[in-house]
This record gives sequence, C-alpha cells and structure tokens, in this order.
Amino acid sequence: MNKLHRTETTYIDEVRRAAVFSLQWQLELRNLKSTATHPISHNNRLQLFICGEQAFSDILARIGDAEASIDLCCWGFDPGMELGRTRAADWPRGPTLGDALIRAGQRGVKVRLLVWYDTLGCAFARNMPGYSHDLTPWYYRRDQQGADEISAAHSIALLAGIKSAPFHLARYLRYRYEDFPVAARDISPLARAEYCHSWYQAAARKQLKGIELRTRSGNRRAIEASLATEKNHPAGLSKAEFEAMGMEHLGSHHQKTILIDYAHNRGAQAIGYVMGLNSVTDYWDTTEHLLEDPRRERGGKKEKEECVQTLRDDPGFRTLKPYQDYACRIDAGRALIEVHENFASAWARAGGEPPPASTRANPPAALLRKALPGDSTVQIVRTQPEERQDKTIKEAYFLATATAATTHGYIYIENQYFQYEEWLQFLLEQRRNTVRQWLQRKKENRTAEDLPVMYVFIVMPVPEREQMIPRTYDALATLGQQDRMTGQVMRVKEENERKPHQVRSGFGTTAPAPRQLPDVVKKANATDKPSALRLENEYGLKVSTVMLNACGFNNGRWRYREIYIHSKLMIVSDAFLTLGSANLNQRSMAVDSELNISICDPSHARDMRQRVWGLLSGGEVTGGNGTARDIKTDFEKWQVIANNNLAKRSDKSGNGEKRALTGFILPLEDDRSSLTRLG
Repeated sequence: MNKLHRTETTYIDEVRRAAVFSLQWQLELRNLKSTATHPISHNNRLQLFICGEQAFSDILARIGDAEASIDLCCWGFDPGMELGRTRAADWPRGPTLGDALIRAGQRGVKVRLLVWYDTLGCAFARNMPGYSHDLTPWYYRRDQQGADEISAAHSIALLAGIKSAPFHLARYLRYRYEDFPVAARDISPLARAEYCHSWYQAAARKQLKGIELRTRSGNRRAIEASLATEKNHPAGLSKAEFEAMGMEHLGSHHQKTILIDYAHNRGAQAIGYVMGLNSVTDYWDTTEHLLEDPRRERGGKKEKEECVQTLRDDPGFRTLKPYQDYACRIDAGRALIEVHENFASAWARAGGEPPPASTRANPPAALLRKALPGDSTVQIVRTQPEERQDKTIKEAYFLATATAATTHGYIYIENQYFQYEEWLQFLLEQRRNTVRQWLQRKKENRTAEDLPVMYVFIVMPVPEREQMIPRTYDALATLGQQDRMTGQVMRVKEENERKPHQVRSGFGTTAPAPRQLPDVVKKANATDKPSALRLENEYGLKVSTVMLNACGFNNGRWRYREIYIHSKLMIVSDAFLTLGSANLNQRSMAVDSELNISICDPSHARDMRQRVWGLLSGGEVTGGNGTARDIKTDFEKWQVIANNNLAKRSDKSGNGEKRALTGFILPLEDDRSSLTRLG
C-alpha cells in the first residue's frame, strides 16, 4: 500500500513542555500541489440521507428541476422503479425513474446513463429489469410512435384495455381466449415488465429524446493486476482458484453516482449524489422498516419461505425485506469536479464522447467558490483498477483506522459484507502499538482505567449466500466474534473431530487413511481468535456485533424478519465518516469499481452518529456528546438492548408489548455453514 501519512514538523514549547499538532483524516499525499490525483476540497454543502424514501424523493425533485444535464452511473438501473411512493399496493405507486428521465429529455435535458452489464454476471444479479432479464414481453412497439408513447400509465392502460388477444399474447400470458380481459391482479406486474423492456429497447435504439444509454463490464487484466497487490490473494490459498476466477472474470462496476446540471450556468445549480443505494426497486424502504409495507415490491417464493431462524413455523411474507442504506447529496462544491471526472472517463471508455481536455483545468466557476460556514471538507475516493490501479477507498479506510487507533474513541461500521480480514488485522496491529506505548508510560500516575479503549460497533446482516460464510467467519474471528456464526463454529469443530476412514492393508489389518482437512477449516484453525479479555487488555478494544430485525403484530402474534443491511457506512470518533458504494470485502477494495465520499467534518459525523444510533436503538442510544464516558455508557446500553431484544424474540410465552423490539438491533446469529469460500 502507498504511504498514508504526511510528514509534519511539530515545534515544542520548552516552557510549557507541550506541542500542538493535527490528526490526519484525509489522504493528503494524494492532494499535493501539481500532482494531486484526489483533491481535498472544503466548500461542499452536504445532506445525508438514511434509506431510499429520503434519498429517492430528493432525487426525483432534482431530476424534475434539471435544466441541462443528468449523468447517472449505476450498478443497476430499473426504469420501473418508483422514486416517490403512495401506499397503493400495485405498480406504479408513484412517479417512475424511467418516466422522470423521459420527461427531462423531452425538456431538452441531456441524459447520459451508464450501467454495468455482463451477460453472465447480470443473469445472476438481475440488475436491469427488461434488459438483463424479462426479455420476452407480451407487447412492445419498435417504431418511433411506440417509443413516444412509453410511460407507466400507458403500459397499464394498454393491458387493462385488452378485451381479447391474438394467439401470441394469449400464449405468453398463459391465458385462454375466454379468460380475457386480463385479471386485475396480473395487470400491474405484466404492465411493469412491458414498460421496462420497451424503455430499454427504445433507449438502446436512441428513440427516447435526449437519453443515451451505454453499458460497461469489468476489465479482467486490470482486475488481475489489482488482486496481485493484495496481501491476502484469493488464489494464495489452496483450492481457492474458484473464488479468484469469480473475481477476475465477473468484476462489476458498482459505483452509484448522479450528477445534475454540472456545467449549466457555470455550475451554480450543480448537484451530485454519492450513494450506496442502487437505482433498482428492491432498494426502496423507509426508516420505519415495517414488517410488511405495500410500498415495497411484492415478494415471491423466497419471501413466502422466509422465516426468522428461531421461528421455523413462520408463514413467510408478502413483500420484500426492509432495507437499510445511505446517500449523500453535494451542492455546488469542488467535490463535484471529481464525481464528474469519474463519470466522464468511464463514459469515454464505454464508447461515449471523450471529455474536453480543458474540463479539469477549467471547471465550472461556481464550483470554485470560497468555503462558507456549514461547508464540509471532502475527498472523493475510489476503487478503479482501470485507472492507475486506484485503491484510495482502501487507503482511506486504513488511514482513518490508523488515526483513530492512536487514542480512545469509537469506530462504527455498518456494512453489507463484513469480510475484509486485512483491514481488521491492520486495526489490531495499530491498537497493539497504542496500548504498548501507553503501558510504557503507565508509571506516570496512570491506572488500568486510563487505558484508551476503542469501542467497535459492527452492524451487519447474515451473509447473503452460504458460500460467503467462511470469509465472514474469518473476519469476525479476527476480532474474537466467531461465536456469532454458530453453524460454522460447529462445522469446523465437526471437521476437526471427524475420524479418518479405515483402509485395509495388505496383511488383513486396517489403518487410518491420510485425511486432508478442507481449506476452510485449515484457515479457521490458523486464525488467532482473541478472547474478550485479551482483546481489551492487549488491544484496548471492545467489540459489539449486531444484526437488524423488524417486528410487527401480524396474524395475531408478534412476528420478526431480517432488515437487509445494504449500507457501506463508517463513522469514526465524531471526526470522520465515509459512505458510498464500497463494501468491506476484497471485491470492493480491489476488484469492482467503487466510489465513496470521505467527509472530515465533526458536525456531520456527530449528527450521523446520533441519527443512526438513535434509529437502530429505538431512541435509547445516541452516544450523547461523544465523550469517552458517553460512548462507554451507550456501548454497554447498546449491548443490553440487543440482548433484551433477542430474549423478546425468543420468548414464546410473552404477550403484547413484551414481544415488541426496542429499535432493531439483536446479536448477530447464523446457524448455517459452508466449506466453500466465496468473497
């Protein structure tokens, strides 16, 4: 990894025997004059959104106000996604993203849409409804008149108005001729499928005024070169080639940014978004995280079979899971220059027009304004193997960790994939150094209570796929949290205790056959798993690992279900936070293109800590003023709430309010296991 810390000269006051220096939270060596690759800017007005309802409603309004340009960089794009939603159960429950862009194009706004597409990868990801899947709609028109008619309302009216059908339509719908008109329950999903496919077909043929669509896929050679510099290369483990092959051949473009009116009126109205949220309907939810919400999409077989692990008799659900994620809006600040440069270079690689050579040298003048009170210091960081092997997201995580580790405080991690063992090993190394230095000075009237404890809050879902369990287990084991993965703990124990097969020798006797432990078990055995006592005494760390559940009184009883955490948020000691598209796994740090915003602003870090902790704890925990005493007290309270919630969910003899959870947090638990590793 590149050097992270600047060299600073600090002068000591010989009279007071004291010195003053500043902590480094941003990648200042990436911001050197004349060689800056990732500028740090100070004039950014920010808004931070929790969950899709807040973010997408704001995006809808800003798309409606756009006058000149909209640039969208997406992992997935769903034209039928409603950005604002009523409580109606059927699509469309509000204005769709596809309709909003069509209207913008008709007003003369130039819309550029860049989406990740890989034939094999997208068949599994299903990230482009009507393009990656649902490719045989019952109806669409290829001519310009048909393209001009595309809208969600038209698709509904088209299907609702059919009284009889030609043979091909009847066969597609699996309806008999006498069954027409189409049943009301089928109109919404069928109209949605037609709308999405027709939208993509028209966009691909450039029949949607002002809208240009381009796709891009991963660059295998660039990914291989990026992985080669990783400390823990997936192919460095025996029989891990399958995992490495998946990363190298199925690299995705995972960035999620929107940029509106970047150069219009010299950038005076420029607005950008850096998000973890995908522009796909599954990712819409409210901060209420209702057990069932008709504004979320209808569930399918998976949701009908869904149940909380301790309630196997649960009948399942009608709607998709609740979702937790974040987005950041940037208003007319220098950081938008970097968001634009990222899009422009990717657009050019995808076959679009290259940006003018003077764009970066002469950006829109309004973006260069002087910083005002309330503005924030920001750095845009990326993972982009195709551009100078950019791993500045990884560098930002490591730098913030190294800085925070020098004293007491907290690290709050809320992430979809908690798998990056190299970062956790780095955290332990930094904390060990801090504790050793403290012990060397202990004779200066210090007691054990003075130990600078760092509180680590981990909020994560159970692994999305069983093959992700080993990587998650290894990461948690690094912090002594492996017991949360009860199924994997038992599986490793069973494999270690399994007796070898007996084979018959040539003299009629038997002997144990040589037995090779699975690679996953070898790795688990080799991982140092510190106890809670050792974690505190040797590293000065206390760790809490929780997941999120929603609850509600339904069908005469309290029911629970997982809140899927799609977040990529880290807050550090009320001084720094980062959010965006990057997960805490090797894929996000070295393989997929990602983009995060790193914010060095105590007011935003403190505000997000209070908002997020308060939301997840039911208002019981906010961290107060962020003092060492406040964080210690609320860390302990956080754990009590989580354990009490687990007891409430497990107690089948309770009644009424005794079963309702306080907030959403419970101790992480997963009883599944796997001997196949997939990061």
